This record gives sequence, C-alpha cells and structure tokens, in this order.
Amino acid sequence: MFKKIFIGIGLFVATIMVLVIVAGIIIMHKVDKDFIASQMSKALNRQVYIEKIDVSVFSLVSGIEIKNVVISNFKTSRQLSSLQGQPVAANDVFTSMEALRFKIKFLPLLKGQLDLSEFVLYSPVINLSRNRQGVLNIDDLLQPRDKQPPPEKKAPEKEQERMLSADDLPFAVSVGETGIRDGTINYYDGKTGQAFQVYRLTTVAHGIEIDSKDLDKKNIIKLKMGMGLKTVGPMKTGSVQSFDITMDTSGRIIPFDAKTRMLDPELILHLSLPEGEVTGLQVFNSIATIPILGDYLGQYISFLKGTQKWSNSRNNGADLRYKAGNAQISNGRLELEQAKFLFDGNMNTNSKALAVKLNMLMKEEINEKVKAELARKINSVIKNPEVKKYTDANQLAETAMQPLLNKDGVIDLKFKVGGTTARTKVSLVHPRLDSLGKIVKSSAAGILTEAGIKAGKELLGEEKGQVLEGVRDLLRKK
Repeated sequence: MFKKIFIGIGLFVATIMVLVIVAGIIIMHKVDKDFIASQMSKALNRQVYIEKIDVSVFSLVSGIEIKNVVISNFKTSRQLSSLQGQPVAANDVFTSMEALRFKIKFLPLLKGQLDLSEFVLYSPVINLSRNRQGVLNIDDLLQPRDKQPPPEKKAPEKEQERMLSADDLPFAVSVGETGIRDGTINYYDGKTGQAFQVYRLTTVAHGIEIDSKDLDKKNIIKLKMGMGLKTVGPMKTGSVQSFDITMDTSGRIIPFDAKTRMLDPELILHLSLPEGEVTGLQVFNSIATIPILGDYLGQYISFLKGTQKWSNSRNNGADLRYKAGNAQISNGRLELEQAKFLFDGNMNTNSKALAVKLNMLMKEEINEKVKAELARKINSVIKNPEVKKYTDANQLAETAMQPLLNKDGVIDLKFKVGGTTARTKVSLVHPRLDSLGKIVKSSAAGILTEAGIKAGKELLGEEKGQVLEGVRDLLRKK
C-alpha cells in the first residue's frame, strides 16, 4: 500500500516537473527581450528598450529578470513602428530601471490562482510631469482602452465610474512581495512651475491576500515604505516655502469594503519622520505672528518663522487612517530644538479642509529669560516715574506668566488649526492672555493705594497711617 502511495506521489511530482520544464522551454523560445519589449510597447503606447533578459528552463521557479529597461513618453503607432529595436533618446525618457524581477508560482496557476513570489522594480527613475493645461504625461495610461461612446449617447456619470468589485477579480491573488527598491521620482508641474523629487524610494507591498470568496479573512495588503521628499527650488504656491523630509511608513491597506464588496481602500499607517528640514511652514508663521504671543514671548516665538531642522529622531511622526477622502491624524509629534508639537485632527483630501488641534510645549530653560523680557516690557509700559517707585515689574512679570505655564512649569500653548492646506487659519485657544497694558492698569489701583498710604503716613504720622492700611485691606476684601 505504502509502495503505491510513494509511486503515486512520484508520478505526481514527475508530472509537475515535466509541466514546469515544458513551460520553461516554451518561455525560452517565446520570451526574449524583443518579444517582451514589443508586448510592453503595445500595452503602454511607448517605446521600450531592454538590454538583456535572463530566462531559463526553470524560470517559472527561479524567476525572470529583465535588465536595464528604458521606456519613452507616449508614442503613436506609426512612431512605435519606426523606433522598434532602437534605444530611447535621452531627452525622451519616461522611466528607466536597472532591473525588473518577477517570480510566478506554477502550481497555483493550475487552480486558477495568481501567486506571485516577487514582482519588484530595482532602481527605477520615473519622470512625471503636468503641462500648463493640467495634462499628466501618464494620463493616457489611466484612460480606458475601449472607445468612448459619442457624447450624445454617453452613459450617466455614475455608470461610467462604476467602481471595481471584489467579484470582478477572475482569481484569488496572493503576492509575496511587489514594489520598488531604491527608486527616484522626478515631478514637474507646468501650471505652477514647481518641481519635486522623491528619492531613495523603497516601497514594498507584501503578504498580499485577496480572495473574493473569503473577503472577511483575505482582504489585506501589508506595506512598508521609506523615502525622502523634497522641493526642487522654492515653492511658488502652497503652505510652505521649501522642505526636505525623510519618511518611514509601515501598516496595511484593506482594498475592498467588506460590506459593499467595492474597491474602497482603507489605509492604516504609522508614519515616522526621522530627519527633516522645513522653511516657511504656514502654520508656524501664523503662530509666530499672533500679536499677543509676540508681546509675551518675543524672540522666543519668532524662531518659527525660520528654517526648522531635526535629525535622528525616533519620536517624530503620526498615526494615519485614511478612507473615502478623509484622513485622520492621531498621536502626531514633532520635536524641534526650541519646542515640541503634539497634534491630531482631520484633513479632507478632496476639499483640502483642515480641522487640527495643535499643542506647543516650549523648553523649560527659557522661562527665566521670558520672565526677564516681560519685566522689561512691563517697566517700559509704565510712563509715570512716580508710579514706578511703587511697582515691582518682576513680580508683575511672574504674575503675567502664570497662565502660560502648565502643572509641570512648562509654557504650554494650544491652538486650533482650520481653513485649508493652501490658506491655513490658526487661533490661540489656551491660555487666555491679557495685554501687558491691561495687566499694568489692573494693578494701578493697588499701586496708587500704596503711594497714598505712604504719603498719608508722612503727613499723619506712623500711628494714624496704619488706619489707611486697614482701609486698603478692607477694600481688597470687598
């Protein structure tokens, strides 16, 4: 019996090996660089040049590697015919990459399942652009290939934009790893004249499991991403002048809504910001120009108008949750040399509307410097030299500082951030601060009372002058 089982297993393995070898031979004969390039050209409407492709009898198992791929910008069919087999012109490169590797598991194909072990682009350079009319150089790739019906016969908009359903998938999908390693994306916006660059981009989707028959359990894409993002030249519009920030992201994507079964991705991510440099951030500028804060904190708040830098930070970052155009931000943290910022809230990616709570905690070591500056300003507000004789500016400064301090003795400011990403509105929520002039004015009655008591003592003598002190104490109780 066991002998038959072993023979059966041997026959099964042998059959699979034969199928793999036959498929590999077919691949070797059919799949070469010219074949792959021509198929990619037809699919992309772009000139494709491939330097080398590595295939073997066991490519289905070991994988296929395509080396040094260069893809042009859009080309017509006539242009593609004349350019076939030629290298892409240097000034016409849409994207290039050192290698493209993919491995397909053979056995799942027999069951009608697509199971990729690897599909990764290595060191790609992608050049994206938008012209003055707002047309992207990838718009042709995003449009459906079917011919559109005449304008008078167009279907209603809702029917045209029907979302993909999980039930539209022809097979279950399982992917070990797919993504980009060490990539660069250059983007130029012709409408604004602004350029950006994504550098050292490594983004890998892994552990991908999508099965329409078991959507409750198999409906996930795990994600890891690291990259740098910077402006190329100063910003001409928007809420920041320039930036250069590195990011590390990990989390997951739930592509289909389990109830509607429609493609409606939900992103749940943790974003880390280990290093960065930002100049002219609109939120910071708005805080620095709040008049009352300028009166109280002076130079110790004006630093926000300059360039902010941080490095080697394990704490800076936020938790993000996104679905249907709404991004929720929680546990946000940004530690700078002079202050720490905590934030959470919402942003609508369609309207660009903001609703964020922002908490600014300043370094405790500046407290004495702030108090000394406050005392100087309070002293300058008092014009009458006689009144100055009975005024303790340091004591008034210490009193004025109390609303700024939390229970830990740290200057603690809370803000509400609204408006849009283009026009941010910032208002001080806590503390409620009186102007320095009002602080001096509110203490004037006491100052004048002290002056009056001293003058009365000089006129009436010490014993009768004590009566005035009693009157003052009675007035204070009232």
